[in-house]
Amino acid sequence: MDYPETASFFMTKDASVKRKDSMKEWLLGSLKGPFDNRYLSHLRHVGLKHMKKKIPIHWVTASMNYKREYLYNILDKEVADAPRRSGLTRSLDKILDLNLDIMSSSYHEEEIRQKFLSERLDSNLISFAEKFAYGINVVLVLALLGLSVSIIALFGSELASVFSPGGNITNKILTSLGTLLIIWVMVELIDTEIRYLRGQSFRIEIFISVGLVAFIRELLVSSLGHESVEKLAITLLGVLILGLVYYLVSRTPTPNK
Repeated sequence: MDYPETASFFMTKDASVKRKDSMKEWLLGSLKGPFDNRYLSHLRHVGLKHMKKKIPIHWVTASMNYKREYLYNILDKEVADAPRRSGLTRSLDKILDLNLDIMSSSYHEEEIRQKFLSERLDSNLISFAEKFAYGINVVLVLALLGLSVSIIALFGSELASVFSPGGNITNKILTSLGTLLIIWVMVELIDTEIRYLRGQSFRIEIFISVGLVAFIRELLVSSLGHESVEKLAITLLGVLILGLVYYLVSRTPTPNK
């Protein structure tokens, strides 16, 4: 009770009495035996109980050393024969070391068990996340395929209008070219997703190409609508910048290339 850290476990008189009784029972059992499986299970249970109460392992070690010194003093007082006292001291050391080892192993085994459960949970979570991500990518591929079919149908309609009489042929051709660029982007996106599903690395340049195509199509549409020179200049500048970025990224060597 002189140490605040340990006194918190013996706040009541009943707790102190119970602790003394359990210590007496443990000491008599350790000195009398028998040292069988029941004794081993009891020591493991004691170690687990200490751990569940969050008693640090170094306190258990220090407590065992304190008991060792206490029992040494008893032997010195009660056993006058030096050779016999020396033999009893060695036996006492073996018993206390055995107790300390078994109780300490209970700490280690519980820590390993908790770590194993944590790693198993992490592994299952990662496995689920990987499967979920794979499923999302499959859905994304299917969505891209559906959009591609729709855009191809739109391109076919625009291409047919090019050969139909009436209207501005230049506008029709530029509109068809814009749709054709979108088809090219869809092909690149689908190809990238398929590569990713096969385990290959994701290509960052595909996102740059999508932005580049969007700017080019905007430039074509703006030219048809007679937009202001400032807007055309900004769009053209965006095309040049994205084109330069795409060139630099595509020229950068990657491990998969």
